[in-house]
Amino acid sequence: MRKVLLILAIAALTLSGCGRKEPPQPVASDAPPAIVKVSHTLEGNIVRITIESSGGSGGIGFQMDRAEIDPYCNCPGFWRRYHEQTPRAENFGNPLSQLVTLKSLEKEYAFRVRAIDALGRFSEWSKVIRVRAEAELFQ
Repeated sequence: MRKVLLILAIAALTLSGCGRKEPPQPVASDAPPAIVKVSHTLEGNIVRITIESSGGSGGIGFQMDRAEIDPYCNCPGFWRRYHEQTPRAENFGNPLSQLVTLKSLEKEYAFRVRAIDALGRFSEWSKVIRVRAEAELFQ
C-alpha cells in the first residue's frame, strides 16, 4: 500500500512539473529607452544634471548613481544609488533634471545615469560625469 501511495505521489509531482516557471514577460513593440544626451552645469557646489531620452513604453524615469573619485587611481570608487525617479507618462519628450549639492571641496564626485521605462527596461549607463565644487562659489 505504501509503495502504491509513493508511486502516485511521485507521478503527481512529475505531471504537475511541466510548463515554464517564470513570471510573465511583457510584450512591447516600442524600442527600449535610450539616453540621447546628458549635460551638467556647475555653480558653486550645486550641480544640475539634465537627461534627454528617447524610446520606452508607458512612462520614462531615470536612475542616478554616485561615486567618489579615488585620489590614488583617479578612478570612481564604489557606485551607490543616489536618486531614482519612477517612470511617468508626462516625462515623455521632456528633459529630466536633478539638482545635486556637493558637500565637500576636497572630494571629486562621479555621476552616471540611465533611463527606465514603465515595463522595467533600462537604457545603457551614460558616460561618467566628474565634478568638483568650485571653491570661490562654495556656499
